[in-house]
Amino acid sequence: MPERNAKVRRRLAAGKLRLRICDLRNLGPRAESLLASIGIRTVEALRERGALDAYLALRRAGRAKSLNLLWALVGALELWPEGRDAREVAAGPRRLPLLLAVERSDAAQRAVRGAVRAVPEAGEADGAAIDEWVPGSPFTKAPKRKNRRAAGSC
Repeated sequence: MPERNAKVRRRLAAGKLRLRICDLRNLGPRAESLLASIGIRTVEALRERGALDAYLALRRAGRAKSLNLLWALVGALELWPEGRDAREVAAGPRRLPLLLAVERSDAAQRAVRGAVRAVPEAGEADGAAIDEWVPGSPFTKAPKRKNRRAAGSC
């Protein structure tokens, strides 16, 4: 079977063709602008950084909320330069390792945020506790609620 896009591969190898991010499969101008917001402006920079690291950087920046972008990035960088459809990546064997890597990253971010919140602020340096009740906090009583019904109604 002849190699797909052999001419494109030869031109890329010779340096005569330069792909933009929006030229990759699954990625368009929106993905190109999102990646530019975290400093990835070329296909080479995206390949060096990797799909997972680029996606995690977008999540840390608050620019990516859906896993569809992860599948698109992985699919765009597989089978270079043709790419693979994002739906194939989402349903394929690479899905679980990618999901686990994203979950590990999220867990690490939650741990860091929790450690930052545990550090007392300037006003709390003396160890004074917060007087406000928080649901689920131990050894405190919930504030009493007023009954909305009138005293004699059923």
